[in-house]
Amino acid sequence: MSEKVNTTYVENRYNEPAPRPGVGQKTKRHCARWWWLHLIIFCVVFLIIALCLVYVAMPHIAQHDVNKSTLTFTELDFLEPTADSVTITQKGILHSSSMYTPTLDPFTASSWLVTNGTFGANPILTVEMPKIHAMHGDNNVSVSSQVASVVDTNQLNAFTIAALNQEYITTALTGKTKLHEGALPVTTVSYNKSTTYKGLNRLAGFNVTSPNINLTAATGAPNFSGFAFIPNPSIMTFAMGNVTLSLATAQAGIIGNATVENMTLVPGNNSLPMTAIIDQLSVIGSMDKSGNVLLEITGTSAVYNGVHLAYYEAALKSNVLSLEMNIAAVLAGSAASAAASA
Repeated sequence: MSEKVNTTYVENRYNEPAPRPGVGQKTKRHCARWWWLHLIIFCVVFLIIALCLVYVAMPHIAQHDVNKSTLTFTELDFLEPTADSVTITQKGILHSSSMYTPTLDPFTASSWLVTNGTFGANPILTVEMPKIHAMHGDNNVSVSSQVASVVDTNQLNAFTIAALNQEYITTALTGKTKLHEGALPVTTVSYNKSTTYKGLNRLAGFNVTSPNINLTAATGAPNFSGFAFIPNPSIMTFAMGNVTLSLATAQAGIIGNATVENMTLVPGNNSLPMTAIIDQLSVIGSMDKSGNVLLEITGTSAVYNGVHLAYYEAALKSNVLSLEMNIAAVLAGSAASAAASA
C-alpha cells in the first residue's frame, strides 16, 4: 500500500508568511549596512567634545586655577628712590592647589593700592614679573633690584601714607599673560591678586634713646643728640634719605628741628643716630613741674641724593608723633657726662 501524503499540511506550511525579524536582527543588519556612517558620526561628536574641552573648558579651568591661587609677600624693599622711580625687591609665596602645573610667561604687572576692597583710581607703579612655573603647593616668586616706574604720583602718595599710618595695608598685582600646560594650546589668563600685610602702624613705640643736650654748642650747630628708636612691624624696607623732623610743644610752638641722615627703615627695631638744633630756653619754658616736656614730632622733608621725595614727605607730614621726655633728667645726665669727659 502506498503511503498517503497529507497535502493539506504541505500547502499550509509553504503558504504561511515568513516570521518578521526582531529588533536585534534589524540593528545588526542596519549596522552592517551603515557602519561607515556611524563611524563618521562618532568621529564628529568626539572631535566636537575634544575641541570644546581644549578650547572652551580648559581656558576656563586655567583661569579658575589662577583665580584660586594665593600670593603672600614675605619681603618688600623700596630702595634707591627718585622722583619718578624706585628700585624694588619683592619676594613672595604663590600657593596653588591645582592638580595642574602650568607655566606663566613673564608679564608686566600693575601694582594698586586697595582700600576697603576698592582699587585706587590708577596703578601705583609697574613691575616686570618673571616666568612662573606653578607647582602644586607653595612656589617662591621674586623680583630682585628692579627699577619700577611710578605711574601715578597721587597713588604713590596714598600708598606711602597708608603704609606709614595703617596697621595693615592691601595692595594688588594685575596683568595678562600666557599660560602653558603640556601640549595643550596656549591660553591667555588674567592675573589679579590682592595681598594684605602689616604696615608701620603710625610708628607706634617711637622713642629717643641716649638723649644728650650740649649746653656749650655753638649757635646754629646741633645741640641735641640721641638715637631715634623706630619699630617696624612690617615686611617693608624704606630707604628715605636724609629726613628732617620738626619739633614743637604746645606751650612754645616750634622749638627746633631734628635730622636723621640716610634713614632706612628695615623690618624689626631700628635705632638711628639723630641730631637736632633746639631752642633750649623754649624747651625749658615748656617743662611741667616734674621736668617733663611733651614733644610733637612731624616729618617735614626727605631728601635722597639731593632730590626731595614728595611721596615720603607726604607720609611723614601725615603722622604727628607725641613723645614725653624728662628734660630735667636729660640735662642732669648731659651735665654729668660732660663733666666726666672733661
